[in-house]
Amino acid sequence: METEVLVVGAGLAGLNCARILKEKGFKVKVLEANTRIGGRMATDFVDGFTLDHGFQVINPAYPELVANQLVEKLELTPLPKGVEIQIDDRFILLGDPRKSLSYLPGDLSSRTGNPAEKLRFLQFLFQKAPEVDLGTALNGAGDFYRKVIRNFLMGVFLTDPDLVSAVMARELLHWFVKGNPGLPRTGAQALPRALAQNLEIEFDARVTKITESGVQTNDGVRTSEFVVIATDEVFAREILGQAAVDMNSSTTWYHAVELGEIESKHLRLGSSYGVVNTIALSNLVKEYAPSGKTLISTTTLNNQSERGIRSALSRIWQMPESKFQYIKHYEISKSLPKHLPGKPLLSPVKISDRIFAAGDYLAVPSQQGALQSGRLAAEAIIASS
Repeated sequence: METEVLVVGAGLAGLNCARILKEKGFKVKVLEANTRIGGRMATDFVDGFTLDHGFQVINPAYPELVANQLVEKLELTPLPKGVEIQIDDRFILLGDPRKSLSYLPGDLSSRTGNPAEKLRFLQFLFQKAPEVDLGTALNGAGDFYRKVIRNFLMGVFLTDPDLVSAVMARELLHWFVKGNPGLPRTGAQALPRALAQNLEIEFDARVTKITESGVQTNDGVRTSEFVVIATDEVFAREILGQAAVDMNSSTTWYHAVELGEIESKHLRLGSSYGVVNTIALSNLVKEYAPSGKTLISTTTLNNQSERGIRSALSRIWQMPESKFQYIKHYEISKSLPKHLPGKPLLSPVKISDRIFAAGDYLAVPSQQGALQSGRLAAEAIIASS
């Protein structure tokens, strides 16, 4: 008889867990409260535009993606390995000189920090990180951290990088250095869709209680030998009766301009205007916008009006506000889990003999962490069977 497993949540962690268990002969059903898979990795198609819920890029160097042989299925277009950042009212291009010598002037510029500060940052990348907050760990990196790295990482962690775990930050930075993140041709939804192939998924199934014998949902009780809670940390704690927790929030704004008005393919950092970053997505993947248009994605952490965003974009892209056509925005209250100093890179996935958990809050907050935790939960169930 097949061992039955219920997986609560069809995000990356839940899908990867279910996929591995099914391949090992388990009878798996995924219960999803919403009407689509992917969790935070969702994509809408509006008037010819491809709109991800959040600025989503996928790093093909993540070990879990490589192990799952998913990279080729995603049809990734890599982003340039550099950014445009405003320093002293001037935008400077800097990045990985191994990819392009055009980054060297910005990399070597005194405006982006002195050589000793840049060396300190490199030392941080290649040494074991101390168990402190990132701001303390990179205090010696001075202006290079404060003007460049910190502004970039604001968009990675969706919170003040000074506060996050230095150990976790170094782990994630390691993958940025090793890999070249890119955009899937059909949007961020491509990853969960690839994971979900051949899985049994029930939508509009809202779980209200977890028991040792299964779950209770909005339309009845489901029994199984094992349950995996593969939701965000807020819901997981709530359903388990644990203390509440906050998550980092963000808002992604989408605007369009006429084709050719913006030619840059680089991520442009604009923290001085209340904008974390902004990028012309369809300059990289033309399918993200209809003919004659360029799609602009902008990330903010604080509540702002659409008019305020257009004002910021006008200054960042140095164009009149009237050029920016508002399309849509997404307020994402649970964008990423908080990972503060002292929290381990991997937390236990076993809650009891029959209940397990999966989610990026149990690992490094990233797609890699979500996939990894799903795999670990699956392996723990296999070992318990």
